Amino acid sequence: MTWWIGRIEPSMWFEGPAWHALLPDDVRVGVLSLGIGRLVPEQIERAHGEILDKVALLEREGVDVINVGGSPVVGAYGMAGHARLVSEIGRIVSRPFVTSLQAELEALRAVGAGSVAIASPYPLAQTAKRVALLEDEGFQVLGHSSLDIERNREIAMLDPDRVVRQAVEVAERWPAADVVYLPCGSLPVVEQIDRLEATIARPVVTNVQAQANACLRRLPYPEPVRGFGRLLAATA
Repeated sequence: MTWWIGRIEPSMWFEGPAWHALLPDDVRVGVLSLGIGRLVPEQIERAHGEILDKVALLEREGVDVINVGGSPVVGAYGMAGHARLVSEIGRIVSRPFVTSLQAELEALRAVGAGSVAIASPYPLAQTAKRVALLEDEGFQVLGHSSLDIERNREIAMLDPDRVVRQAVEVAERWPAADVVYLPCGSLPVVEQIDRLEATIARPVVTNVQAQANACLRRLPYPEPVRGFGRLLAATA
């Protein structure tokens, strides 16, 4: 049997290799893109307005689970706006679905995060917005660092060692944080998660890892996925 994740990708720079690296061979991804090139308000808001049309198309195509990617997009209007979006999606689909923001919040809770330190590639304003969203959801954000990158392509082209260094620096600066959280699906970090967790001795939650976990649980996929952090290794 082949399972299909219908994914709405925020960027034109599809993070396909990351998904293909961690998904089992019998789980595949069909992708529609919102075409964001820069993490700026006008592009984010335009993309938000296209979500429901994309969701309806995936519903008609008959995928097994729908994944609405792009936490800056689905969270563009705060948690209240996100709740409205989830309600609107629920009215037009008959199959399981999950947004990027839902997946990340679920992942943080699943690994026992009460306090969080954030290693973000986002522009400063987007990172600050993510801090506010997490605090609204009851997490204590002990600290955060941002690479202040606006273009998704530049995020996707980061050296993985640079991503790891930032995460380690964040972990060392805020040692009381339960979890180190790396937002943004474009970050080249999926294959570094086990290495990071071994280095910092605590769980790591990343965007693609969290979304894959949420989709696999909703299928539901019967086996854990090892090699990409504690979160997916616990999936069953």
